[in-house]
Amino acid sequence: DGSRRVLSPEAAEDYRRRGHLLTRGVLNRSEVEGVASTLSELFLQHGRRAFAGDGGQKEVRFTFAVHELSPSVAAFVADVRGDLWQAAAKLAGTEDLCLLMDRGFSKDPGDLETHWHRDDEAIGLPEQHPDLRTVHAWIPLSAMGRDMGTLQYLLGTHLRAHGALDSLLASLWGWEFVWFMTAPRAQDDELELGDIAWHDGWVLHSAGANAGDGVRNGMAASFAFCAGPSNCDGLAAQASATDVTCKAASLLFDAGWLARHRNGEEDYAKILLQEPFLYRSGRFLWRSVVGALGGLALHSFCVWVGKPRSKD
Repeated sequence: DGSRRVLSPEAAEDYRRRGHLLTRGVLNRSEVEGVASTLSELFLQHGRRAFAGDGGQKEVRFTFAVHELSPSVAAFVADVRGDLWQAAAKLAGTEDLCLLMDRGFSKDPGDLETHWHRDDEAIGLPEQHPDLRTVHAWIPLSAMGRDMGTLQYLLGTHLRAHGALDSLLASLWGWEFVWFMTAPRAQDDELELGDIAWHDGWVLHSAGANAGDGVRNGMAASFAFCAGPSNCDGLAAQASATDVTCKAASLLFDAGWLARHRNGEEDYAKILLQEPFLYRSGRFLWRSVVGALGGLALHSFCVWVGKPRSKD
């Protein structure tokens, strides 16, 4: 069992603390080779350009629900006793998982950096139920280095609890400032067949530009579970005894959208990191108040320092 050899309790704890973990050799290499051969053809046929920039250059080619396109891929991603599923369960801390989505991502040479985002936020998962959580497996379908546009992460940005200093800085300049100025950054590198790059659905991440000569193909499988006592209204339950997809998936990805995707819909909208206008306005006012108080304090200090003192 490769997942048992690779995923120790310490590694699972490290994942929960950082929101990211790179595991080497979790999957059977020959099995991944077979999946990669199948998916490379499917990506060419079904991949849709996504997130094009102003100059028309895309960030990635995107293929949704790849398990529907191939029985062998479906068997690989939906095997609840397989290494992929069992490793996801160890990181989630529960066997009660369902498959929320699986996608193919192809970065052609010259494709732009993928914008920073949170997967759960991008698909609207918190609106379905606040206790829904996800574990995402990014599986390289060939050997690749960071120059080909592997995933990069702002570690710890998935945590819901924050320290006093971070909260103070965020109250003045916003969480985006805190995340990008203080969070350690990591990027996957030297990936081989059988490796998996894991990340929490709430951690901020992107993918670098593909500066290499080859296509960077990867498959992402996302597993959902309920992190609270509410049972998440059953949304994290498997659809049936023979269908491991989440009940929430039918609410998030309707049949009409998937049909348009299969028929060639392209240029998907970016979900950008941006707070509501009222939040930003309130922060500006608070920053002005703090700045004014700081100025008064500095002025008072200078007056006190320059004040003549009697000599005894």
